[in-house]
Amino acid sequence: MRHQVDCRFRSNAGGTAGRKNNVGLDIRIEGFHTTFWADERKILQILVNHLTNAIKFTLPGGQVTLCAWCRPDTDVGFEISDTGTGIGIAARDIPKALSAFGQVDSDLNRKYDGTGLGLPLTKALVELHGGTFELRSEPGAGTTVTVRLPDWRMPPLAARQA
Repeated sequence: MRHQVDCRFRSNAGGTAGRKNNVGLDIRIEGFHTTFWADERKILQILVNHLTNAIKFTLPGGQVTLCAWCRPDTDVGFEISDTGTGIGIAARDIPKALSAFGQVDSDLNRKYDGTGLGLPLTKALVELHGGTFELRSEPGAGTTVTVRLPDWRMPPLAARQA
């Protein structure tokens, strides 16, 4: 079953955690059409999981960036990054972070609650939509998560121009 997802973003996406930790949220939209075909609740869950993680693991005073795009005949996607202000994950720990209940042990991230399900659940939801999930990270340099959904998730060009 296909649903059209309303792609309006709210500026308060950082919520209470972002304000409490004094983390800035920069939202950038590139050529976005108003709809694409997907399960709206699942797409929202993907966004919420990643924004929550980015804000949670960004140092006070840091910056989280959400970039969203819709490129006709290519893909629709978004990227969430805390580059330069997040705690980051070592390359050897990324497989653990992507496994169910996997949590990377360190003094800084263990002070936060979590089940270790956010990243693996999100990766599975993206793949169920026919998309790709990429996580790039480096300790002390932050993390970038990129989600891409295929072009068939967008309405045909004629429908977008109507």
